[in-house]
Amino acid sequence: GVVENALYLVIGVWLFFTFFYVIAYLKKDISFIDIGWGPGFLWLFLCCALIYRDNLSSPQILVGALVFIWSARLALYLYSRNRQKGEDQRYTMLAKSWRGPYWLNAYFRVYMIQAVLLLIVGLPIIISFHTLKFSIGPIQLIGALVALIGLAIESIADWQMAVFQKIKPRPSKFCRIGLWQHSRHPNYFGEIVFWFGLALSVQNPLAFIGPIFLTLLLLKVSGVPMLEEKYKSHPQWPMYYQETRVLLPFSKKG
Repeated sequence: GVVENALYLVIGVWLFFTFFYVIAYLKKDISFIDIGWGPGFLWLFLCCALIYRDNLSSPQILVGALVFIWSARLALYLYSRNRQKGEDQRYTMLAKSWRGPYWLNAYFRVYMIQAVLLLIVGLPIIISFHTLKFSIGPIQLIGALVALIGLAIESIADWQMAVFQKIKPRPSKFCRIGLWQHSRHPNYFGEIVFWFGLALSVQNPLAFIGPIFLTLLLLKVSGVPMLEEKYKSHPQWPMYYQETRVLLPFSKKG
């Protein structure tokens, strides 16, 4: 039944994040979860494919292929970026407000919360197994194209940031290369476009709950606010803030 299948899905996601928690505990690095975030969506797809295997056909496989490309790229990028950095400072700052056992807090406040967030953001994946039938139509192809455009924007933005960070000495504290000339967070813009494209390809209005939630999360909670808070005291910040849009990378501010 529906409840039973939903329970299997929740258990599958719980096992995934618990597995990453164990690795993080052994590494003594909470931020290891960042590498698991992308593959978590591929795991979600695989769980759905197993639970709803009678509904698996070419439209769902297209959704799975898009998720695979997105998640593999993100995981490889974050792994290569973070492998020599140690624990991400965002998690260190977050842990300062915790009371009680450190790793128990990490499990429930980081890993289990991210498991819930993944289930919400990943709604297009789940809903695709209840909506899409047995043939790929034009709307799904348009959605897939939008998703690939978003993926390309995100990939280019991450590559441009990597190039900037290798410049010695850097011309400024903040990246002004390529897409970053016009947006403080073009990588987030690409990610949002990807998920809206995926939701469009699912052809069900409920699928848009995921990308809308992701947009609010990135703009209001864990993305933009947390990153920008640590830069607000930098002397170059006011001018950078005034000259550069927060998200849209294709037109200059003002």
